[in-house]
Amino acid sequence: MKQFIISSETDAIREVEERGDQTEIARFMKEEVKKQLKQFLDEAPQYFCSPSGPKLALVIDGKCLMYALEPSLRIMLLTLSLNCSSVVCCRVSPLQKAQVTSLVKKGARKITLSIGDGANDVSMIQAAHIGIGISGLEGMQAVMASDFAIAQFRFLEDLLLVHGRWSYIRLCKVVMYFFYKNLAFTLTQFWFTFGTGFSGQRFYDDWFQSLYNVIFTALPVVIVGLFDQDISSSLSKKYPELYKEGVRNMFFNRRVVAIWACFAVYQSLVFFYFVSLSSSTSRDSDGKMFGLWDVSTMAFTCVVVTVNLRLLMMCNSITRWHYISVGGSIIVWFVFIFIYSGIMTRFDRNDNMFWVIYVLMSTSYFYVTLLLVPVAALLGDFLYLGVQRWFFPYDYQIVQESHKDDADSINKPDSQETKEHLTPDEARSNEISQLPKEVSKHSGFAFDSPGYESFFATQFGKYVPPKAWDVARRASMKSKSKPK
Repeated sequence: MKQFIISSETDAIREVEERGDQTEIARFMKEEVKKQLKQFLDEAPQYFCSPSGPKLALVIDGKCLMYALEPSLRIMLLTLSLNCSSVVCCRVSPLQKAQVTSLVKKGARKITLSIGDGANDVSMIQAAHIGIGISGLEGMQAVMASDFAIAQFRFLEDLLLVHGRWSYIRLCKVVMYFFYKNLAFTLTQFWFTFGTGFSGQRFYDDWFQSLYNVIFTALPVVIVGLFDQDISSSLSKKYPELYKEGVRNMFFNRRVVAIWACFAVYQSLVFFYFVSLSSSTSRDSDGKMFGLWDVSTMAFTCVVVTVNLRLLMMCNSITRWHYISVGGSIIVWFVFIFIYSGIMTRFDRNDNMFWVIYVLMSTSYFYVTLLLVPVAALLGDFLYLGVQRWFFPYDYQIVQESHKDDADSINKPDSQETKEHLTPDEARSNEISQLPKEVSKHSGFAFDSPGYESFFATQFGKYVPPKAWDVARRASMKSKSKPK
């Protein structure tokens, strides 16, 4: 790795500092920093333009950074920093930490993340888009000023590669699903208005529109936002390249929005025209034609069933909670319409919803339509998902296919097989860990070794082999606590 070092510990700067003239020192150091920045900017292209060239690293101390952050030099500093793989700012003040973070945040227009464990990191944490605080020896100031708090620095891997990535995928699905289900529902009303010459007659009952988002389609999307996982946590850390999908915003861009919108338009056409055209040739048990509220109730039933079933198609992992939420939402709709159709005060089926669902369910038209409409509406999704996964798969889908046979063994490793691969020292530590012991009341320090058994590790049931010195320390503490 090629290092670009901008330091105030040079012979020329020391010579000027010995004179004691502060004005001359400031002028000379600014010129030196400017000269070195310009030199490194001219030298950098010969390294990063070559594929086999070394990676670049910039090292700058606090004194030089003070002048590099001035308005006349900060653009040069930002340009050089963005061309380096690593930038190290040493012996800097809390204000300079925040200034560097703001420079990258505003100049590069990228999402920034700051992590710290002390009070001197608070300004830097607050300046970044995302602030992470570590609870440790330096107190809880960083934690209280942060967006996320972790017990040790090594937990950053899980926070970003596992939970951060899962959260991005879940949020994308939740947002897109909200747009999709409301667009499919609203466009059905639009096609009716268009077909009736914009007469102003509403297609759906007022209670249908009020409870659609609140009850009939609310719970399943919450379950997806909480439990959906494309791959396991171990695979997320095994393939860190998958994190780039979120950086590139692959699941929430114009193409994805257009695809969801197209499916919503297609399904709304199926909901309205399939139901309305088929109802024109059907009759109820008394031989009468179906009225407006019969058609709208049938169409709304198909909407509720279809949008809930489509949620299962877009899930990467399906649990019993998904089935309960989707099935429960559909059942709640039928319970509601059974009660609502029987309590109307005006007993005229042409004027309101009185007895509509009972008349519909007494005909074969209801069951045939309820079967064919969701199938026809979801056929496009099924074909698209199949073609996309087969010919244009995402990276996580490739990982899913390559590990679909050993997914269970990765998530639930066999304890006996794991013990067979332990070294003698690790096996002895494992046996010692099974002995009764007191739970540590400490939450763990920022840079604790993996052998330290923290409070969180104990609570979550994660076994970490303790070191010999840790076992001896506990034994000595127990011996001291015994009364003489």
